Amino acid sequence: MTRRLLDRFPTLDPAAINASELAAIVYEEGASVDHLIAFFADELQTAGRRVGGIVHLPDDEEPPSRDVTLVDLIGGDRWRQSHARPSPAEAAVTRRRILATIEARADLAIVPRFGAAEITGGGQADTFGTLAAFGLPILTAVRREDVDAWLRFTGGIGTLLACRLRVVRAWWQETDDRRQKMLARTNARSGNIVPLLPSF
Repeated sequence: MTRRLLDRFPTLDPAAINASELAAIVYEEGASVDHLIAFFADELQTAGRRVGGIVHLPDDEEPPSRDVTLVDLIGGDRWRQSHARPSPAEAAVTRRRILATIEARADLAIVPRFGAAEITGGGQADTFGTLAAFGLPILTAVRREDVDAWLRFTGGIGTLLACRLRVVRAWWQETDDRRQKMLARTNARSGNIVPLLPSF
């Protein structure tokens, strides 16, 4: 059974989590969600925005390979991993790379999937809570048949996005505009004091 995000992280204040900043692209099996996320991440980086986390490079092989290429958006490293459920060691490496998003003060964190491993409490389940605790916008992808599990995991907090680039762009524009206004107000009150962030 899926354990809720707020149960895994009891110190998280649900009122402090902006639902629109925990976004999941809902895709059908066979949809090119990897193309969409990789293109969107590249688009933001080209525009000078800081994007962290992991993306899956689209697999154009016929028939599709059982492996996937992962890219670390902070470090730029690439490696191959089984498309099946990752081992605990592989998941730990991926988690460290995704959490580097916090130290890098990125504008957006990408967790490539909420899938079978996360549904059972493994994979990157805890990564979502850590990122949310630091107030980072999160973008992930979830298969349509796993949407109910995602909603149980988030406790209903979050935004579901259609698997369309224009929809993801519109979500980001609204999210970024709101965050920039909030940051401007915070900086005006605090005199631009920058909090120290931990290293992972």
